[in-house]
Amino acid sequence: MGVDTVARFRSRAAEAALRPIPRDVESLEKLIMDLDRATDEPSTWRITVDSTVESHNFSYGAVWLPDGKGNVNVAYETGPIARELQAVVAGKPVPANAGLVGKAWRTKQFVYLGSMADCDDCLRCQAASRAGMTAAVVIPVMRGNQHVAVLEYYSAEPLYIDGPRGEKWASIARIAEQARFTAVAAAELRQVADDRLAVTNVVTALGTASDSSSALRTALESVRTAFGWAYGSYWEVDEAQNVLRFKVESGSAGDEFRKVTLAATFAEGVGLSGRAWRAKDLVFVRDIGELTDCVRAPAAQRAGVRSGVCFPLISHGRIIGTMDFFTTDFIELSDSRASALRNVQQLVSQRLDIVRGNEIADDNARSLLDTVSRLRAASDDATRVAQDAVNRASDMTHEVEALTNASTAIGDVIKIISSIADQTNLLALNATIEAARAGEVGRGFAVVAGEVKDLARETAEATQRVAEQITGIQNSARTVSAGILTTSDTIGQMDAVQARMNEVLEEQARMASALQA
Repeated sequence: MGVDTVARFRSRAAEAALRPIPRDVESLEKLIMDLDRATDEPSTWRITVDSTVESHNFSYGAVWLPDGKGNVNVAYETGPIARELQAVVAGKPVPANAGLVGKAWRTKQFVYLGSMADCDDCLRCQAASRAGMTAAVVIPVMRGNQHVAVLEYYSAEPLYIDGPRGEKWASIARIAEQARFTAVAAAELRQVADDRLAVTNVVTALGTASDSSSALRTALESVRTAFGWAYGSYWEVDEAQNVLRFKVESGSAGDEFRKVTLAATFAEGVGLSGRAWRAKDLVFVRDIGELTDCVRAPAAQRAGVRSGVCFPLISHGRIIGTMDFFTTDFIELSDSRASALRNVQQLVSQRLDIVRGNEIADDNARSLLDTVSRLRAASDDATRVAQDAVNRASDMTHEVEALTNASTAIGDVIKIISSIADQTNLLALNATIEAARAGEVGRGFAVVAGEVKDLARETAEATQRVAEQITGIQNSARTVSAGILTTSDTIGQMDAVQARMNEVLEEQARMASALQA
């Protein structure tokens, strides 16, 4: 071995001795442990980037995801120089073949820059260099031969990821992706179980609601807490104005957001609730700031509200309102969570139908009870009036009988008077005959006898007329008496009918009480 070779070897050994001891395996172990906290696929990307940045003391980390249109988007980024790099793309998608990210995407190979002077074709790399970065690492994430993502990191300290260590990093990246994929599957299983438990909790809570108001409050509170959201509100359709109006809320998203919520209304298709109304289906928005037609969006962003979901409540095929929920973190809505929420939507709608049906039945039962009470009171009044009529008819019968008896007695007296009149008339006739025999002496007596005779005749005629009237009165009295008896019989029959009606009313009252109970 020559002197120069030995010198170079010693120089490299001395340089290696000055480098920090790599902690690549420890970084992988930490990442695998951190992935246990994943709740969904977006969270695995955040954990991957955060854990790697922390383990290697990077100043920046980001994950780029494909949009299916030949571009990639920054799905998550972190680090002290994030603001400087955000200014380069301004939140817009970039072609999948641009810059260092594009190189890793295109070649499907690990890209390492030990010197930022080598990145003159990458605007983000140049921005990182201006921010004091000295090294860059870009790692394509593959599943089989398919692109999944690209991880981008910048460091202010030298990394020395070259040669064998570069290959080691590539292997670690593959292991990390397998761990992330496993964490996604585990998180999805946990979320399915959590979603089922959440639906069960919502069903249990709804079972305690006895009226529509408590059902709405219970639904909002149980759904919000079961799925871990910060705020929820129910909006009811105002059919007169054809808009959604705020009705009930649960949780809090700040005073400003609440103030805007209370004053807001939404037409069909406007805002998150209006879109769910128009779609008649679940609507999810990852970034509430995207709702440019929603009056609550600016206040929501200032309050830290990030993602929102809304579903309509449907009764007999008609939208009656919407329930929306918001989080203070950006989330993705998995198929499992969307399915669970649609189940909740159906359960809440069905429970509201049942509760409102019970309320209508209760109202009908109360109305029936009130009607029965009034009918029973009227029936009692009718019974009392009928009894009074029977009593009065009985009294009238007695009075008619007394009148008949009095008429009979008067008739007897009239007969006596008529007999006396006949005898008086006979005596007057005899007196007239005797006066005629007496001649001139009996003339005055004859005049008196004539007058007596006339008086007797008139008396007879008068008594005859009175007798005829008494006969008429007696006939009328008998007719009235017969009518009173018939009326009494009819009233008696009405009493029997009234008694049967009272029995029916009592039965209806018992049925109405049972319905109300």
